[in-house]
Amino acid sequence: MKQTTEPTNDEGLAIGGSFYQCDNGAECGLRFPVGVNDSFAHRCPRCRGTVHWVARVEPTEMAGVDPLRRSTQPPSQVRLLLDNWRSTFNVGSAFRTADGAGLGHIYLCGISATPESQRKLVKTALGAETFVAWSYHRDAVQLATQLQAGGAQLWVLERNAHATSLFDIRSLPEGMPVVLAAGNEVVGVDPGLTAVADQVIELPMLGNKQSLNVAVALSITTYWLRAKEMGLADLQNVK
Repeated sequence: MKQTTEPTNDEGLAIGGSFYQCDNGAECGLRFPVGVNDSFAHRCPRCRGTVHWVARVEPTEMAGVDPLRRSTQPPSQVRLLLDNWRSTFNVGSAFRTADGAGLGHIYLCGISATPESQRKLVKTALGAETFVAWSYHRDAVQLATQLQAGGAQLWVLERNAHATSLFDIRSLPEGMPVVLAAGNEVVGVDPGLTAVADQVIELPMLGNKQSLNVAVALSITTYWLRAKEMGLADLQNVK
């Protein structure tokens, strides 16, 4: 089978990847991606049959939009506080969200992993941890009160009887940092954080299940708040 040469960047590091398809079309026909640095025996991962190359992801598709474009936006006043997150993958995902939304800082508290302590976190963050400032704190409640004393508002992401729907958030306080806090994946938010919160907000659940993965919920909330901070118009005809 003829092999293709994958594109490389200026430093000679492989980037991009290819798509292959199983030759056993009648019984399998799986179409799947293979990264340049992935271990690949040129066999179908489903039926172990032979495969053929069908497409290559070009460097421009992998690179996406010029990262300098976001510099035209004013610095965000939103910060993230991750309290006692037990999953390194969730923490890494939060770093990617923070970088993607243009946030400036993540506060890692309690048992939450840090980029220095967990390689799995770095693997999930995919370099975002080098662009987003972070700090570690043992006590999230103590940190929250200190941030509030410095002029920030604490918004806690949690579902309770006093929570405001995320969809009802139309704007952010002008000129005042907002620290968005999310708690432990199993136990939930520390009651001490809820007690001192300036606002508790919830992500409405419109289906049968009543919760989302904490990193997913935080990502959705972050982008909603970021949109309001940037003054973007409300979505129309939401049903």
